Amino acid sequence: MKKAVGWGSMALSLLLFLSAAKADTTFVAGQVSGVWTQAGSPYYVMADCEVPYGQTLTIEPGVQVKFVGHYKLALKGALTAVGAVQDTIWFAHAAPLPTNTWAGLRFDHTEGASNLAYCKIESGHAQGSVGQASARGGGVSVDSASVNITHCRIFQNRADVKGGGIYLRYANSIVDSCQFVSNASVSDGGAIFVEYCTNVTISNNLMALNTADNGAGMHYVYSLGVIEDNRFEMNYANTMNGGGIYLDHSSPLLQRNSFIFNVAAGFYGAGIFCANSSSPQILYNEICSNNSGLTCVNASSPQIDNNTVAYNGGRALSAENNSNPFGRNNIFYGNLLPFYIGTSSSIFMTYSDIQGGWPGFGNFDANPNFIGNGSFYLMPFSPCIDAGSPLAPLDPDSTIADQGAHYFDQNQPQGTCTIQLTPFGAPIILRPSGGTVTYGVSILNSPDYYNLFDGWINLQQPDGQIVPLVLRSNLYLLPGGNLTRALSLTISASAMPGTYTVTGYVGDHPSTIEDFDSFTFVKSASGDDEIGQGGIATLSGWGETETVVLKSSLPQETRLLGHYPEPFNPTATIRYQLSSNSLVSLRVYDTAGKLVKTLVDGWRSAGEHELTFDAGDLPSGMYFAKLEVEDPFGTGNYVGVQKLILLK
Repeated sequence: MKKAVGWGSMALSLLLFLSAAKADTTFVAGQVSGVWTQAGSPYYVMADCEVPYGQTLTIEPGVQVKFVGHYKLALKGALTAVGAVQDTIWFAHAAPLPTNTWAGLRFDHTEGASNLAYCKIESGHAQGSVGQASARGGGVSVDSASVNITHCRIFQNRADVKGGGIYLRYANSIVDSCQFVSNASVSDGGAIFVEYCTNVTISNNLMALNTADNGAGMHYVYSLGVIEDNRFEMNYANTMNGGGIYLDHSSPLLQRNSFIFNVAAGFYGAGIFCANSSSPQILYNEICSNNSGLTCVNASSPQIDNNTVAYNGGRALSAENNSNPFGRNNIFYGNLLPFYIGTSSSIFMTYSDIQGGWPGFGNFDANPNFIGNGSFYLMPFSPCIDAGSPLAPLDPDSTIADQGAHYFDQNQPQGTCTIQLTPFGAPIILRPSGGTVTYGVSILNSPDYYNLFDGWINLQQPDGQIVPLVLRSNLYLLPGGNLTRALSLTISASAMPGTYTVTGYVGDHPSTIEDFDSFTFVKSASGDDEIGQGGIATLSGWGETETVVLKSSLPQETRLLGHYPEPFNPTATIRYQLSSNSLVSLRVYDTAGKLVKTLVDGWRSAGEHELTFDAGDLPSGMYFAKLEVEDPFGTGNYVGVQKLILLK
């Protein structure tokens, strides 16, 4: 059923539009109040609407409010438009074309508190010139009113002067958990413009792809309040400064925000621009990958503590015209240009990691070891952990303050990794001339906690000897993270024939093994193989290429092999071989049988060994090296003696 509420005569074209409207459609104009129900949706706004003083308009979840022309919904009384996660309220033009706009929601000296929640506000346009209220707040304009805006999507709105998305003036407002995307202002404040406000909280919002001359994400004038936990991303100040936020005569609290990939055409303060005695607290923010970092001009001296200012395309921090920013516990790393100090200005930093160095107690220059891949959290081995000021409040883990926007929780438990080796083309049989084995390595961390671990790979030869191939220390995975590599292992022709075993490990090398996996391959034999020659193994695909010398076959007997040079002065190299793992004693005596040096006393593995005998404190003469080997496996004990001549 069609219903008409408070609208007068319309043109013939409008009558044609009405005749095409579907049943259960409501047409509104003029003064409105009461309840707009989902049953009556959509509501077509045929002319300017107003909620008068003393009245309230309530809009139910799921209602669509469609403006058929450039009309506004003006609020002198209160508005309650509270949708739901899956049932939003939609304010837009009836014909969604780029040239079709409406005049926005306009709260002007509104009586009572209003709430917008789970609303979509699209394609509003604040038209007019400088000084006209109609030119401010493309989607929502709040002047001298109390309005909370939460969980809303503010999309593709624009203003001719201020506040493409929303405009707040003398407002008592909370703006929380909203998305401001692709809004534009011809002048200032692409997403939000705030002026003359002392009690505003702007938190947990996304501001992305907004544009303006200044303050593409947000423009703040003569205001205080709290700006926290927001993400300013890819906003563009297309002629001037402040890609993320522009502060003018304003000193709000900015904390835990991310300013990422913002651009200022003027190359100043693409992250944060502080002008004209703006001295906010800037705490625990990421200001990264913008075309410049922070700029302070005209007597602006913010407190800058625990921020990560990294990989910006211009200057990390600039101070000009009597500006004196100060702070501690920051990270300034990877920025294209260092600090800049202009006329009558200074930058005072302490306990900060500043690439290129900077005077100040506790400052240093070191790689902060971010996790990477767009994350500016710290690795467990970062030098910025516990490197903050000892006078700063402790981190939440009760340790000394870390540097940067994100502390590393030293009390969290670590995860556990698993490893899997997958040989390609199994079964693998190499020719006598050698060849290459290719295989994949996959390491997976458990889902709950990070893990800092070592990864290593060993090769077991056919005779049982083990050769370390690669060790990668201090690997890091996020909860549920994985690491994969495709590796190539090349074995030379002189390597012994037989079955080889490749084993990969994860854990704390060499004592703790969290997991391991292995596979085998075979090197064929030929009639002229020289079993004792050893060979070369080359591993590539995991960082630097590793080349190791393979061991020759295990000795068939235990023996003292001799020494060189002869005579010697003052050092000699003594060689011996073991046919099995054994308890070894190698001592040096003089001609009177007196012990002068103990060179070995303990377990040694099977194979060839050599060591250095330093006789620098002994007189010239004849000495005897005595090797005693106790074989616990019953193959026989061994005693060997050789003469050494020291000639000084």
